[in-house]
Amino acid sequence: MDGTTARAADDLPPVGLGTELADTLAAGGDGLRLDLQPICSAGTLAPIGYEALLRWEHPERGPLGAAEILGAATAVGRDVALEAWILVAAFRLRAGWKAGGPYLAVNVSAAGISRGHAAPMIRAALETTGVDPRGLSIELPEKAVASHLAAARDLCAALRQLGITVALDDFGGELGSARVLRDIPFGTVKIDPMLTAGVDLPGAGANRPRAAVTAVVDMIHALGATAVAEAVETPEQMRELRVAGCDALQGWLLGRPGIGPT
Repeated sequence: MDGTTARAADDLPPVGLGTELADTLAAGGDGLRLDLQPICSAGTLAPIGYEALLRWEHPERGPLGAAEILGAATAVGRDVALEAWILVAAFRLRAGWKAGGPYLAVNVSAAGISRGHAAPMIRAALETTGVDPRGLSIELPEKAVASHLAAARDLCAALRQLGITVALDDFGGELGSARVLRDIPFGTVKIDPMLTAGVDLPGAGANRPRAAVTAVVDMIHALGATAVAEAVETPEQMRELRVAGCDALQGWLLGRPGIGPT
């Protein structure tokens, strides 16, 4: 999940921005980059992984975020090309890290699931970069998984055969969550901030949020997955999410997006 903010492109029509993006992709993606946000062990707070977050350093408008970039790409029919660029760029990054180091998490779009192009693109990126798939995690948005359950199940099976860990992103933000976890054996489940909100409230106001998060973490563990809490921004949140049993934490408190390990 991309929990950071970047300058919006609301004042530039998506098609206009998309045309610029198409030219950028045709030129090899100059100006596009991946910022890496750490995912830290809840116990030691040491990074165990990084999530790749798409940015575009626009020559006139400054840094644009993933939502604006994907919207612009979709407006001109270049969303598949953009996803292919992201996968290759991310896999190349991970291929340059030390063996056995932190994993790199990469997001797949809803269209990549519903249209079925995610799996072949990921295979192509693996072949292009030669990266060890065991150092990768592919994150699937819960809403898209719930809406396209059969396609998501097939994608997850294909990725597991390749040796890639599959993560369910934004868990708890949509209806159908329990069925998704029941039907697909995800290795990691990232808990949506909507579900963890309120765990740091004072007094009795936090009792129900804490109980809910603890129950969700217990369910995730019972299904054999790792529980990651997203958007951790205060020491109080961190403390309560550790108490609830989360395995890992991600958010600005633990680290803002940057260059990652060297």
